[in-house]
Amino acid sequence: MTVTHPEVFHLLAFLPVVVLVLVLNYRAGCKDTTRLIGSLHETTVRNLFLIKSFFGGLSFVAFYVLLVASLAGISWGLTTVREDRSGLDVVFAVDVSLSMLVEDAQPSRLARSGDLMRAVVQDLDGARFGVVAFTGSATRLLPLTEDNAAIESTLNLMGPELLSTPGTDLERALTTALASFPADSDRHRAVVVFSDGEAHSGDETGPAREAAERGIGVFTVTVGTPEGGPVSLRDGGRAFDRDGNPVHSRAEPARMRRIAEIAGGVHLDASEAGVFSRLPDALSEFEGRRDSEGFRTVPVERYGFFLGWALVMLAIHVLVRSLRWRRWF
Repeated sequence: MTVTHPEVFHLLAFLPVVVLVLVLNYRAGCKDTTRLIGSLHETTVRNLFLIKSFFGGLSFVAFYVLLVASLAGISWGLTTVREDRSGLDVVFAVDVSLSMLVEDAQPSRLARSGDLMRAVVQDLDGARFGVVAFTGSATRLLPLTEDNAAIESTLNLMGPELLSTPGTDLERALTTALASFPADSDRHRAVVVFSDGEAHSGDETGPAREAAERGIGVFTVTVGTPEGGPVSLRDGGRAFDRDGNPVHSRAEPARMRRIAEIAGGVHLDASEAGVFSRLPDALSEFEGRRDSEGFRTVPVERYGFFLGWALVMLAIHVLVRSLRWRRWF
């Protein structure tokens, strides 16, 4: 079972207020009834009024709870729907940790990544692009869009100052990138990860397998060399470890290659010849080799079930409140 809008359940916090209003309404009704009927039939009237108020209140509380459940978007079970897989959505997941400022890729690892992303945007007409930045955490900077000006502005902002969490976590990067695709989209979907491959936390194999199961291509681009280079700080100074030794960063293409293999994508080296055309070509080939039509499984939304029972409870509430019961005493 999945819940699309769990925040709606916060409305249940008002349930005690609803119950309190019903109790106060019952007490006021008892006083008014006694004042009108007198004490001759007071016990009988109170008992009948209690029964009527109880079932009326219970049905209204049930209506309120069921209405909230219908608004929450509860789903369970799966159904198969036909999809028209036209168009391409690409999410760039870009490592912005300090190691990406190393200059073993010219002019730097991060600048090289930016140039490659611009080449992809220029070559893939009609595609939509999103951007995720990551270090030890990850955040979505740009939702999927065809606005080249917005994409260019986002790429110009890329830098270590975007995120303060130290380290590199490829698992968080992939998880955030996969969550960037709309659930109801039928377009071809691909993630392109730009990183030196160094990882200090997380297990990237999990989201890589999830991407393979969902038919999302994961393309990895290793930026940097195994020989690496010294890491610079944001102010241009050198980074040193706790022992006072200069921090040296080396690219780890094996990890990046493994991610692409698990997800059924392609691994590229940012320093290899022709990479500026190979990456767009690989994405175009990925889009072309998939069927233009297919099927996918989606959760079955059950809001109708809850809404239907909510209306039944509301009808019972109205019926109980409107029944004439004078003949009972």
